[in-house]
Amino acid sequence: MAVVVPGQTPPQWELVAGMPCWIELITTNLDRAREFYAGLFDWSYETHSDPVSGEHVIATREGFPVASLRAASGDRSVWRLYLATPDCAAAVERAEGLGAVLTVPGNHVPQIGTKAVLSGPSEAEFGLLQPEETWQFDVGLPGTLMWAELVTIRSQTADHFFQQLFGYEHEQFGAEHRSDYSVWYLDGESVLARVSMIRDFITEATKPHWLLYLGADEGIGTDEMVRNAVALGGRVRVDPYDSSIGRAAVLRDPTGARFAVVDSSQAGEFGTAANYDPYED
Repeated sequence: MAVVVPGQTPPQWELVAGMPCWIELITTNLDRAREFYAGLFDWSYETHSDPVSGEHVIATREGFPVASLRAASGDRSVWRLYLATPDCAAAVERAEGLGAVLTVPGNHVPQIGTKAVLSGPSEAEFGLLQPEETWQFDVGLPGTLMWAELVTIRSQTADHFFQQLFGYEHEQFGAEHRSDYSVWYLDGESVLARVSMIRDFITEATKPHWLLYLGADEGIGTDEMVRNAVALGGRVRVDPYDSSIGRAAVLRDPTGARFAVVDSSQAGEFGTAANYDPYED
């Protein structure tokens, strides 16, 4: 799998550097997480073991990879977003030069690629992935990644860092009583968004984070998906609301990981979970 730099027109099977290319759940209870997401999104699993990277579980939907799951070394469950790079080591060096701190050193994961994890100057963790030739990642469908937002206090710092790292262009949105919202583009295509936290919701414990939106089947809808998630042991952080990307809701899985579900067939007016999510439990 080749990754090309922004400004080049890639063949259909290639990635532009800076595009989301993998998601990973770090969970405090791997068995419980597997059960929850299988029930909610109809995921199946393949378990792989490697002497260097350890055990990882690849989630598939209808035979295509959609995510990986790993046991957490600490007491916190979190979804992690990976961005594509043609050279993981070089990208790590460049990110460190821009103020990022390496938190998980680069390592090779069979069937996925070489990856590393950093904390950016905006204090939000993100991953870099140099995909293998055999890399596959299903997106834009029910049970797969639909969208991702970086929710942060240090919005200008985040904009500058990621624009320097990947060359994102951006478009600013927002209005009175609504959060400052910036959409990031590569080659004219929207790939991510950055949301500035609403100051009234910020406490000393508030942490920047990525909010990953996973697709809801339009035949089921977001509201019913939320009811299914609760029945499976999940919790509702933000009740269903209408947004420009679809009808969405924010949940926590039974192990505490935050994520959103969205039905893109019901796109409406501007809205983001950062308007409604109080950030901390």
